Amino acid sequence: MLPRSNTALLGQSRKVALAKKKEKREQIKEIVFDDDARRDFLTGFHKRKLDKATNAKNKAIERDKQERLATRREQRSALAERAAANAAEVEKAYGGAVDNSDEDLSLPSSSRRQQKKAQGHTGPAEEEFEDEEQLATVTVVEDFDPDTIIHGPTRVDADPDAKPKQRFAPLSKGKSKALSIANAEQRKAAAKANMAVKAKKSKPKNTPYETKADRGIEKRKQRARRTEKAERAGGKGGGKATRKPYGGASGSGTRAKAPPGKKR
Repeated sequence: MLPRSNTALLGQSRKVALAKKKEKREQIKEIVFDDDARRDFLTGFHKRKLDKATNAKNKAIERDKQERLATRREQRSALAERAAANAAEVEKAYGGAVDNSDEDLSLPSSSRRQQKKAQGHTGPAEEEFEDEEQLATVTVVEDFDPDTIIHGPTRVDADPDAKPKQRFAPLSKGKSKALSIANAEQRKAAAKANMAVKAKKSKPKNTPYETKADRGIEKRKQRARRTEKAERAGGKGGGKATRKPYGGASGSGTRAKAPPGKKR
């Protein structure tokens, strides 16, 4: 291996010096951290965990919702097919011809109804209501008119010049007077019955308890009875009761001697 020349060595050292100078020039003087972001990252582990669980739960709810909607769409389509099949069976049962041509299907239900009327179709009219998901056949037995609900059914007289018939024959004056008297008597009897019921309701109820005045009167009566009984027994006579002397002697003021051997 040939030794390197002095020029090559000097050039190599110059390249190294330029590289060091470039690194020094591109060196970052200061690194500044965002304290708020650092604090959120260091203290937000639990929060991020909860957010992750909440997002997963929301995704599961949305997935279940989409599945339910898809199931409902399938059920509605199956119901529409079943309704169409039932309508066809009903028409066959009633003897109607099922026309599957595009022209008849393109006509609205009102046009089909008019065609049936023009062809002399008698019986209840059938109307079909359909949308994107369901098809329903409605049998109209009688035409609905909202005016009949508001103003009542209109009467068509056979003879417009004929006078209206009178329902009730006019009563004579005597009969009408007797009827008014009978009505007045009935009203009076009803009023008396109502007054009797009201009087019965307004009658004060007998309370099982005595009032204060009644208790005072009863106490005075009992006291008078006790006093009378005591007076009859001699406890409360005309004066003081006299004490009888010992020995049964009455009327004398001397006391009887006690028998020997006994102390008084």
